[in-house]
Amino acid sequence: MRLFLSALCLLLLSQANSFGQNPVQSVLEDFPSRLNWWDSAADCNACRSGGCSENGQDGCAEARSEGCFPAESTCPLKGISLWEGSSFDIGGSYRVRYHNEHNMRGAGLTGLDDEYVLHQVRLWLTGKLNDRLGMRVEMIDASSVGETFAPRSNEVDRFDLYQAYVDALLVDGEGTLTARLGRQEFALGVARLIQAPNWANRRRNRDGVRLMWRDPDWDIDAFWTRPVLRNSSNFTKFDNTNQNQQQYGIYTTYKSLEEQKLELYWLAFDIDNASGTDGAKYDTIGSRWYGKRDSWLYEVEGGYQFGRNPDGTVHNAGFVVSGIGKKFEDVCWKPEAWLYYDFGSGSSTAGNGFHYYTPAVHSYLGWMDLFSRQNIQDFNARIKFKPAEALTFTIWAHYFLLANDRDIVYTRANRPFAGAAAGTAGDREIGQELDFQLTWQCNKQTQIRIAYSHFFAGRYYDTTPGVPTNSDADFFYTHFQYTF
Repeated sequence: MRLFLSALCLLLLSQANSFGQNPVQSVLEDFPSRLNWWDSAADCNACRSGGCSENGQDGCAEARSEGCFPAESTCPLKGISLWEGSSFDIGGSYRVRYHNEHNMRGAGLTGLDDEYVLHQVRLWLTGKLNDRLGMRVEMIDASSVGETFAPRSNEVDRFDLYQAYVDALLVDGEGTLTARLGRQEFALGVARLIQAPNWANRRRNRDGVRLMWRDPDWDIDAFWTRPVLRNSSNFTKFDNTNQNQQQYGIYTTYKSLEEQKLELYWLAFDIDNASGTDGAKYDTIGSRWYGKRDSWLYEVEGGYQFGRNPDGTVHNAGFVVSGIGKKFEDVCWKPEAWLYYDFGSGSSTAGNGFHYYTPAVHSYLGWMDLFSRQNIQDFNARIKFKPAEALTFTIWAHYFLLANDRDIVYTRANRPFAGAAAGTAGDREIGQELDFQLTWQCNKQTQIRIAYSHFFAGRYYDTTPGVPTNSDADFFYTHFQYTF
């Protein structure tokens, strides 16, 4: 069935230009109007905290409107004024996503199959109290039904407080300085290190303070936060602050270069042991440079990481990402193609390689979410097509290798796959992943997506002792999302 649906999508796309009028476009033209419930109230995508890029592998690419609406909206839930100078918006979203997983239920290639449905409901209240104070309160309910095996920790979170913060405008002159205090989500850059991934059913948040400076030349963010602890043993209990972890740092973006931007950052992540004693400490100094020249696109990001490993030894690690792309605006379906190399260092001691903090891993290392950016090389190629204005078709191919053949494979949670010890890897070749995705943005509020991925297991799984299976894996999913 999965192969049939994927083939049907490919057939539809292949036939779209064999007619005088694009049939894909004509089929899609009328349907969105039937879903435009308060459509004018969904014309702003800028309210997500964090920096999203027009270039490169955009970790915020799936972000949609989340409560930021134009002033002219006539929706009765927007622009509510309770006193002079105040304005409040009520918003929300619902997403349902069907999963069919073969040989990958759990973390990595587990030999387990499962089929289930994820539901996510979010409701929020955003408001301007006066010219200098704003706020947001948001609840989330994430559930999983129909599964055979226990849900992953990022799949279930029943009726929880997701965000609750206050914004205070401290400086308003040639630039603005805003302080955000409370429970919040945010992304930095394209979220290779810190993000609240849109993919996760139970999104990632944190408690703390963030200072945001904005002027014509610079965006500067300084923050100190503690991640919110996912209570996997009791999904119905409100999540508390994780007192054993803290993240802090400074992230800057210089915007005055012609058709390019430069990001410079220092990010720290301290992880105490459960007993509260000293554990691991990571500091990453990095930068990202990206831009375009005519139809060519480019991106380079890298960082050096130092500190203390969980075993008390000195930590030295790093990562590098480089990519070059090209837009073909004058070609049918306006393809955009990218070639990327993604590297995260390993170590001769398990767990002492590059630590990728709390990122949007789904956006970069394959949509099957099999690996972290520790001890990995990913040679990948991606091409996007636009058969119609509202339709995007993506093909993404990955070739994974170990960065250090004395180290092992790590799961998305940055843990050794199958509990393997360093030095046990039988081969450097992890495997290849091929991803297909078709997205229909019906209107500004409604999205439908269908996707299929296949992983071809490499020689690592044939030769490394203790791995559960050396078989290939498949992943099919489809989702519907509506935001108001």
